[in-house]
Amino acid sequence: MKTEHNSRFAKAKVSCFYESKVLNSSFVYLMKFIAQIPTFAKLQNVIGHFKTTMKQIIYILTFKLLTITNSFGQTETDSVYNIWWTNKDKSIFQTIDNGIFSGTTNGYVQLKNGKDTLVLDFQMSKTTLNVIHDPNEMYDKSTKKYSAQTTSGKTTLTYEVYALANILTINLNGLTYRIGIIDGASDTPIFGLAFNYCSDIATEFLTLFVTKPLELTTTREVMKQRNIDYLEAQKLAKTITILPGSTLILTVNK
Repeated sequence: MKTEHNSRFAKAKVSCFYESKVLNSSFVYLMKFIAQIPTFAKLQNVIGHFKTTMKQIIYILTFKLLTITNSFGQTETDSVYNIWWTNKDKSIFQTIDNGIFSGTTNGYVQLKNGKDTLVLDFQMSKTTLNVIHDPNEMYDKSTKKYSAQTTSGKTTLTYEVYALANILTINLNGLTYRIGIIDGASDTPIFGLAFNYCSDIATEFLTLFVTKPLELTTTREVMKQRNIDYLEAQKLAKTITILPGSTLILTVNK
């Protein structure tokens, strides 16, 4: 069994930013759990430690969901914007003009599709970060586009961010569902989707954590396919809803 994935945590100092009202100790605990795995741990020991710790993490996350404030979902204030900007500026890719970088994604996305509840599973799923330079550098140096597939490879998830604006897209069963927009001043992120950047020397960990139901629609796809306006497309669009607690950790090497 290869253990290179643990070696950085074993030897390097990890630099993270945490917003206490949203992330609190649950993600700190998760990172500590990863750091505690020995570089050359035996598989059975890692699995046992993982099962025990995950039970504790699930308990913590459930508790935090019940106590999360409205900071990321309801009210826009100067302090909230400062928190968002401070967090975003922690990205080690913030100063990169362009390039394609590789990594992995772990976690899950639980969603409602009609009457069905589905879980999209990500286990060391291949991930690509495409940094696209903005020649005008109007509000940001570049757009960062993360792409990952589920463990089965049947579903694709894309996360784009420019300045504070972001877009989350899921391609499920041949349909493209989307939430968010990059437009105008690019200063409004998706409310209900907390983001956190954490890094060591040359590896970044971007955590996406859903704090309230997120409704993704096919409106944009319908507009493009039928060449109709937004309001007409909205009437024909299909919808899926990502449920609170869904968590992804995108690990990308610089």
